Amino acid sequence: LAPLSATFDVGIDRLNIDKYFPPSASGAASTGKGGASPAKDAPVDLSALKGMDLKGVLRISSLQFSNAKVSNFRANLQLSNGRLDVNPVNAEAYQGSISGSLMANANGNRIAARQSMNNVNIGPLLKDVANKDILEGRGNMQIDIQTAGASVNALKQALGGTAAVQLRDGAVKGINLAASLREYKAKLSGKQAAVQKAKQSEKTDFSELTASFKINRGIASNDDLSAKSPFMRLSGAGIIDLVRNLLDYKTKVTIVGTSKGQEGKDMEQLKGLTIPVHLSGPFDDLSYKLDFASMAGALIESKAKEEVKKGLEKK
Repeated sequence: LAPLSATFDVGIDRLNIDKYFPPSASGAASTGKGGASPAKDAPVDLSALKGMDLKGVLRISSLQFSNAKVSNFRANLQLSNGRLDVNPVNAEAYQGSISGSLMANANGNRIAARQSMNNVNIGPLLKDVANKDILEGRGNMQIDIQTAGASVNALKQALGGTAAVQLRDGAVKGINLAASLREYKAKLSGKQAAVQKAKQSEKTDFSELTASFKINRGIASNDDLSAKSPFMRLSGAGIIDLVRNLLDYKTKVTIVGTSKGQEGKDMEQLKGLTIPVHLSGPFDDLSYKLDFASMAGALIESKAKEEVKKGLEKK
């Protein structure tokens, strides 16, 4: 037993790991200046992994960890020289499946994870894990990340890797672009952009959404955001600051179709135009800005081209 050396094959019916840890710190606190400060720091010590030599299989029918709930969890574990490798990891979660690997090394306090989530319901997952209700839809997610540090904030600041998401039949919560465009179409001749606070009751539906991220020092950068709906196409790029809990995204929305009825009539004059939309602020207090000055210029240009085309056709 000293040092501990063992092999094992363990099966557990139900396990809630969260019961054995203190409640997590609350989210980022607002600075009152449009930013957010990191949550209170907490130490992370992996020294308990040293001095043991373990190898085995762990099966858990129902598992909760960091408020995430999974079932039929199965993992192969190997611990040696202070390094824990959990590979492979397989489970069912949020109406989909999870597979991948995890690594924790007490030598340097290093952590790495490679996970693939297939056909998961993203809304309930984000609510449980991040306490955020900002996205709906089903689809796939892939992450390949690594970090090192002696505290939670240090781990965030050293976070690096990649991530990708592919969703279908969902919605981005907090903003209803179609309603905003209809509401402000009368301001097309205005010179200022319209700034609005995100509202949880509002949402923009999409039939397909894809994005990939490069993560460096706790900041996730994206330049290929793409979303589609029957009426709109959206592209964008920006950053997600995981250290300070801030979002800064610039997107372009193009109207490609209209619905029937009065709403469709209101949107008809915007068809084919591209409207810049800027999302920014702390995760808990996002704002979005629709640049109607740019939209007005694009509309005038479009109308001018139509008149020129009509004149040339007459000639």
